[in-house]
Amino acid sequence: MGENILIIGDRFEGVLLETFIGKSASRPRVRPLEYFETDIVVKFPSQLRIDNPIGTRFRADVKVCQKTKNNQPFGRPYLDSTDSSIVKLDYLPNKIIKAIKLDTISERAYRYIEQEFHKEPRLIKFSDFREKVYQNSIESPKEILINASSALYRSDIIRTYALSRARGKCESCENDAPFLKRNGQPYLEVHHIIELSKGGSDSPKNVAAICPNCHANISHGLDATSLNKKLEYKIEQLEKSMDE
Repeated sequence: MGENILIIGDRFEGVLLETFIGKSASRPRVRPLEYFETDIVVKFPSQLRIDNPIGTRFRADVKVCQKTKNNQPFGRPYLDSTDSSIVKLDYLPNKIIKAIKLDTISERAYRYIEQEFHKEPRLIKFSDFREKVYQNSIESPKEILINASSALYRSDIIRTYALSRARGKCESCENDAPFLKRNGQPYLEVHHIIELSKGGSDSPKNVAAICPNCHANISHGLDATSLNKKLEYKIEQLEKSMDE
């Protein structure tokens, strides 16, 4: 993806990210491995960058941001990761290189030590991501305050998982997403089969990524209840097949 089509404010779900050593001998950086040029800056929690070996991979939701100066755009656009959506993948790079902070005043001074070498890196599997998602499932979501209003907590990771599992197809009608978003990702909406407010869980078995038409039909249509039941059974069978 070229920089010229980045739209400030656009959000990307579940982007594959990787820690790496920047051009200068500073603290580890993070770069995207899909959708974007690899030289775009990614704002990412410093502790995760430092604690994990170079080449560690994550999935996270990111938002395209832009600094301003005197109310004017300043510098290049960058990506800001959503902390609550970050999932560390079970991936082993071929070289295990750790960042060691130097005993200086500077918070950016690090040296890098190669600790191990492996012939082949271990490939990323969707099952690795899936396991992390189940660990972050919430059976009984709690209420949180948003702008003085009460809402039930929803996990960014569960949302990302549903969209990743769907692979661009509606999990209800099984047709392709009706259009692509400006950022090139298929447009689908994440639906909680049993509403959180009615005791539904925030977990893979209770979410589906569906097209806007199916979402409206399941929520407001004449056959909403039966359609939702069919979707519930379909997702239950899909998740069961992935366990086998």
